[in-house]
Amino acid sequence: MRRTLVMFTLASALAAPAFADDNRLVKSVSLKDLQMILVEEGHTINGTGYDGDVSVRATDTNGTGLIFNVIGTACDTEYSDDCLGINMQVRYDADGTETLERINDANLMWAATSVWYSATGFDTEVPTIGVTRYVILDGGMTIRNIKDNLANLLAIAPQATNYVWEVGEYAPGADAAADDEW
Repeated sequence: MRRTLVMFTLASALAAPAFADDNRLVKSVSLKDLQMILVEEGHTINGTGYDGDVSVRATDTNGTGLIFNVIGTACDTEYSDDCLGINMQVRYDADGTETLERINDANLMWAATSVWYSATGFDTEVPTIGVTRYVILDGGMTIRNIKDNLANLLAIAPQATNYVWEVGEYAPGADAAADDEW
């Protein structure tokens, strides 16, 4: 019985998430680290390697349903074998109604992210609107802060793109309709 209990305890410890302590400070991340962070936050991993060796595509299963990418940057350098930065992205197919003026305005309105346009797109060669959050791990960052940065991106991306495409609360006349309710 004692041997079984010891083996169970050991197996449980080995199966525990690597980042169970969100206060842990990291100065670089690997593909395994990025996957662990996403799984711990309840996201579904769709695949790896779409945007380089240290990249993960996932779906936010915590409300938005967004498909997003988490990409390790500054990887395998003289300073670290792992990645010293993380680029978090939500990408949308452009539909031709967006303007560079509204994209620039979105950058000013949601300064925690960068909103951008690519005429050549990524996976599909379709023009793309993207919302990105980039974090640099130099000096260290807690796992909780990485998770919070991703949560902020996933919250901001739908708002910023609604603004760019003038839908929802940013649709022409939406303010007038809201004013009538008061």
